[in-house]
Order: sequence, then structure tokens, then C-alpha cells
Amino acid sequence: MGIDRMKFNYFTFLSLFTILTSAIGILVFKYLLPGHYFSWFPFIPVYFATLGVLTTYISDVCRKHAPEKLIHLYLALKILWIIFSIIVLLVYCVVVNVSIRDFLLTFMAFYLVNLIFETWFFSAFERNRKRKRENEKEKIA
Repeated sequence: MGIDRMKFNYFTFLSLFTILTSAIGILVFKYLLPGHYFSWFPFIPVYFATLGVLTTYISDVCRKHAPEKLIHLYLALKILWIIFSIIVLLVYCVVVNVSIRDFLLTFMAFYLVNLIFETWFFSAFERNRKRKRENEKEKIA
């Protein structure tokens, strides 16, 4: 699976994952916690989907121009996303100031779930890539 194929698969899975987690969130707020739905809920899945797309494009540019720095860039991006997320949370608390606790808990849940999704996806990609390299070496030998 090449990088372009990987990006296509990632964007497909990310889209499906965002739709699924959004639907689950809406169902939870509608049936389990009906009084806790807040109007900014749709912002959260869109925010994380956007971060996923940005991370992929920035990583792809780095892979093409400075592949030796890809791991450092990825880690730096994760730190930047944490800082940016904290800023978003603070801005929400100060500016919007509505359903703060519900927003914070939902945001943190989406953050953790998206982190698990990204870890799973890219771990599976690397395992498949490693397996293909080993199979190619066995065919040559």
C-alpha cells in the first residue's frame, strides 16, 4: 500500500469514524443525557477531523522533503495539537461560557477516541508495510 493509497484509506476511515462517533454522541445526548446537549457539539467532530487531515498533509510534505525528520515532526504536531486544543477549550470557556462541563467532557472523550483511532490506523499501516517488505525479502532470497 503506497502513501497515496494510505492517505485515501485514512481519509475514508477518518470520514466514517467521524460520522460514527458523531452519531454515537448525538444518540448519547438524545437518549442517555437529554438535558446535556449543547449547540456547539457539531464543532467537536469537525475539529478533530480537520486536525486529522492537516496532520496527514503536513506529514506527507515532510515525508517528501525531509523524511529523516518525519518522526520529530509528527511528535511536534501532536504537542501542537494538545496546545491548540487547550487554547480552544479556554476560548470556549471564556467566550461562549455555556454548558462548559458538558463541552469539556465531550471534547476530552473525542480527543481520547481520536487518539486511539489514529494509533490503531497508523500501527496497522506500519505492520502491513513491514510485512510486505519481509515478504519481498523472502521472494528475493
